[in-house]
Amino acid sequence: MFLNKKITIPFIFFLLIIATSYSQSYNTEIEAKLQIKKENGFINIKGTALNKTQTAKNISYKLSVFKTGSNNRQSGQTIISSNQLKDLSSMSINFNDQKKVIILLLVYDSNLKIIGKDRVVFNENQENSIDVKKSIASKINKTATKLSLQKINEDFEVKIQASNQNGILIINGTAFNKTEITRSLIYKFTLFNSNEGVSNIEEEKNSRFILLANQKVNLASITFQLIGIEKKTAVLGVYNLDNELVAQDIIIFNEGANDELEKKKKRDEKLKQEQEKSQDISVEAKDGLELRGIIVEDTKTKPGRDFYKLFYSLYTKNNINGNQAVKIKEVLALGRNTKIEVIVGDDMVFSFFLRPSMEYLAKINDYAIIKVHKYFKSLENESKTIKIY
Repeated sequence: MFLNKKITIPFIFFLLIIATSYSQSYNTEIEAKLQIKKENGFINIKGTALNKTQTAKNISYKLSVFKTGSNNRQSGQTIISSNQLKDLSSMSINFNDQKKVIILLLVYDSNLKIIGKDRVVFNENQENSIDVKKSIASKINKTATKLSLQKINEDFEVKIQASNQNGILIINGTAFNKTEITRSLIYKFTLFNSNEGVSNIEEEKNSRFILLANQKVNLASITFQLIGIEKKTAVLGVYNLDNELVAQDIIIFNEGANDELEKKKKRDEKLKQEQEKSQDISVEAKDGLELRGIIVEDTKTKPGRDFYKLFYSLYTKNNINGNQAVKIKEVLALGRNTKIEVIVGDDMVFSFFLRPSMEYLAKINDYAIIKVHKYFKSLENESKTIKIY
């Protein structure tokens, strides 16, 4: 009997470590929470998640109930907006006061790393034998391992491509088979008019399709209008015939648009204050005529011309009035892409790859203006340093 205790106690301790290794404190960015209610011999279970961050998150989840000899599981994937409390899954099970029950909710990030967890145990002191501990530990390990082995976009790749035609947005969904095997799949293409959720679905298309080996196909397209700073989310998911997600792409339009407007106001105000402070700098008279505030356009496409107009408007609005010419030059880049170079005098101070999106051009224009202003400030400081010397 003494020998059995020496062997059994360390073994039980080892199994408890396995079974409770998931009790570490995750829940930093996404908090997982179980809501449980007992009613008429049943346990009603609901799993929720709270996004504590300021950005939307793409998460997956696993809600599991472990009992001796059986278990129930539900899983899925969703987008959770900033500071949103979202219902993930729910189930109802028979409750027996003599049986030990473990309820486990795991939340994973887009890399399938556990970031949130909650766990509830009923009848902790019942069925506390080594066989029960071993069974529960094995099931928990299998659950976590199975989900961690699930790989999205490994065999298939889906893409959402957006284009703007006179203020009308068109999004096209495509799928590509990376394998040498023909597969029968199901796609689901959904446009949400704000945050992801059943009540916010604006348009949805889904169908079963055949994808040949190494084949790329167009699945569906959705046309809509984006008004002002309203937020829309497009989600394209491809599933196998067991309804398991195998590929996904997500685009969020106007994500954080209000925050960007506020940041732009602050940048404009800061730029204005810096210019007002620099107005008391004395400038010696020079012989001849000095031309200031010149902006030269050398663009090839409509998006290039759109950027030039945005840059010219903000440059003159902020009275930068540099003593060297600024040139907006569009050059060829990789493939059919083009790149914008912002050149002051003979120096290139900023460059970026061009995209046909007014929202993108407006944001990148803010950075370009700041770069040009800093460049003129550095020239001004160098001039003062030379004079002092």
